[in-house]
Amino acid sequence: MKISIQENTVRPGTYRVILHTGTRATFEDFIRHVEGGSTVTRADAVAVLTAAAEWVRQLAFQGREADLGPLGRSRLGMKGVFDTIPERIEDADVTLNIAWVLPGALKRAVAKAGRDLIRERVEPTPKGPNPAEARRIMTDGVPDERPGRYTPGQAMLLHGTRLDYDAARPDEGVFLIAEDQSETRVAQVFTNAPKQVAFLMPPDASGPYVVEARRRHPRGHGPLLRGRLSNPIVPT
Repeated sequence: MKISIQENTVRPGTYRVILHTGTRATFEDFIRHVEGGSTVTRADAVAVLTAAAEWVRQLAFQGREADLGPLGRSRLGMKGVFDTIPERIEDADVTLNIAWVLPGALKRAVAKAGRDLIRERVEPTPKGPNPAEARRIMTDGVPDERPGRYTPGQAMLLHGTRLDYDAARPDEGVFLIAEDQSETRVAQVFTNAPKQVAFLMPPDASGPYVVEARRRHPRGHGPLLRGRLSNPIVPT
């Protein structure tokens, strides 16, 4: 069992243990496991599990939860937020969610077994920024329908994951890399969040730019990590 210790971003000043799981076992792995340890055939195992999944699905359509004993039970929930009490709830306004709850006995057994496993301390895996797309924000405040375009002096919205950075560090942030490899760090930033960074394009921007996000992980003292958009942004 491989573990690492990383800074706890939820509770600054503390650290948390991270488990590095191994290769995930697949459905086919389970079928082979059943075939090798019992008289149950592959066809029987697949048929039972397929029927169980279909039963859970049908019950969910009826607003009912399913209990599969040692495998756990389903839990249903409805997602929907309204500013006022609606007179009528449309299908598009709500989402039916399903989750799977493992039985307490299984959780306790795993926790007990985990105390006896040999732990190997490894270095944490750096998590670099992962920008996905950039869209200019139109004058009405709505993002452009087509990503990858910009207007000099106009706001842009960069979407992705792990985009937030320490604005006090000049080597972190969102950088525009021109064709001649010169770099410009965007100076005016409105939103600096993990999933999006809103910023103002320089008024003298011209030509295509590679957009690169840079941050440190762990925050403050980790290595400088980089992530680029797959395609350059171009002027309109």
